[in-house]
Amino acid sequence: MKIPERIKTFLGFAKKSRQLFTGEKAVETSIKTNKAKLVLIATDFPEKRKYFCIKFCEEQKIPYGILGTKEEYGQILKISPRGLLAITDIRMAEEMQKHLF
Repeated sequence: MKIPERIKTFLGFAKKSRQLFTGEKAVETSIKTNKAKLVLIATDFPEKRKYFCIKFCEEQKIPYGILGTKEEYGQILKISPRGLLAITDIRMAEEMQKHLF
């Protein structure tokens, strides 16, 4: 699924307001500490790790979406490619979910 423009805008806001975790370790920690309110998984993230991440989100009752690629996430956030993103602001996460599901 292509990343909607509205989601790209929200990702930019989340980064500027420091409400965004990127990368496997940071996202995993945000899920464990209940900071993550929404997890985004790149479509080209390795299948085994994608499965583990989805299972972990479901166990913790954290919504997730699978869209975009690692390259796209990197370009949007102006960082190196990342396969996982976690939004920690509840209102921003809820708004993003409206455009995802």
